[in-house]
Amino acid sequence: MVESNSPVPHSREATVAHLREMANARVENTSLRGVAREIGMSPTGLKKFLMGTAPYSPTLRRLRKWYLQYAALPTSEVTYQDASAALVVLLHDLPPEPKREAGDCLLECLGAAYDASGRSRPRWVAELRAEYGTAA
Repeated sequence: MVESNSPVPHSREATVAHLREMANARVENTSLRGVAREIGMSPTGLKKFLMGTAPYSPTLRRLRKWYLQYAALPTSEVTYQDASAALVVLLHDLPPEPKREAGDCLLECLGAAYDASGRSRPRWVAELRAEYGTAA
């Protein structure tokens, strides 16, 4: 079962697919048991997730936290999936309207920080703001 009341249902599904892809790649490079331990789930549960079973909300939160700690590449450019997963982790326990407002605020602050640094805003800032129902 996936989280309900999310303001970004379409991206949530894409994020689950991305989490599955990253977990599968990590399992191929290490071991099923090792990755399950990193995530905080059973090897059987991880195997079922990799085979396509939809994770329950607590498992999905653990997968997103694991992704941010182990699977995201800190030396490469932040991708839409990275930013989306980070926002979902940060905002997961807020009700829909405060979640939308906080997401907008965080994304605007990030955009302003890019502007102040003289660097262009990454595309994912505008894409995520559009999904959270805010202006880019």
